[in-house]
Amino acid sequence: MNKNLIASAIVGLGLAASGSASAIVVGGVDYGAAGATAYLETTTVAETFINGTGQQLQGYGQINTVNGNLSYAGANRLYFVFNNYISDTFSSSNVSFTGGVVNVYLLPTFNLLDQSSAANIALISSGTPYVTYQGHGLNGTPDTLKANGVLTGSTLSFSGEGLLDVTGGQAAVVAYLNSNGIGDGAGGFTDAVITSSGNNAVLNQFDNTAGCNTGEASAGQFCLAGSADVRGVTVRAVPEPGVLGLVGLGLLGMGISLRKRKAA
Repeated sequence: MNKNLIASAIVGLGLAASGSASAIVVGGVDYGAAGATAYLETTTVAETFINGTGQQLQGYGQINTVNGNLSYAGANRLYFVFNNYISDTFSSSNVSFTGGVVNVYLLPTFNLLDQSSAANIALISSGTPYVTYQGHGLNGTPDTLKANGVLTGSTLSFSGEGLLDVTGGQAAVVAYLNSNGIGDGAGGFTDAVITSSGNNAVLNQFDNTAGCNTGEASAGQFCLAGSADVRGVTVRAVPEPGVLGLVGLGLLGMGISLRKRKAA
């Protein structure tokens, strides 16, 4: 085979490989091509029942997709646990919270409905730490999370929104997600916005859900389940070493081709 053709083939292989590896992979999570500027995570979530002020909202969940990709971490998946959201106002239709910490972990995929919420939280918390968020005030208020809906009675439902600041985690992940790219409604900036919804229609069969569907639940019971979206702006594209190696292969092939042309 002609050496120039071999060199051209190497160039093509290298450039094709680097092109196909255009996904942004950070900490073992593939953010896809969209990850060069932003990310959208869709999640399932379960959380505790609140029926007054001064109570702590807790919960957990699984990140189902990252920028539309179901297999964003191979056989692993991101899971999260949140706590320290303290209710400062409460009515039958509105609740707001201050504080809040969300810890995200990477671990092998498992089914959240195979065990109780307590067991899920313990398993998730044993995973590899990925990133930590803290609540950020909405519109210049101390409130970091708000929800409205039907918050008392036998039929519960809610929709909510909040803001999040990246405060810790793997260095590469923090560098990628700590963007301060989203306005907080008061002239400041934060890293991510979360919107959520849920109800008490279908709950984990391994939890104590007595009273969750009769209006007699106690604060702290896992009486709510639903979904949430987390949206953020990324700092920059951070390709991992494998991608850089493929780009290097393409450049090497290009150099060989150029030298062969000069010799000819």
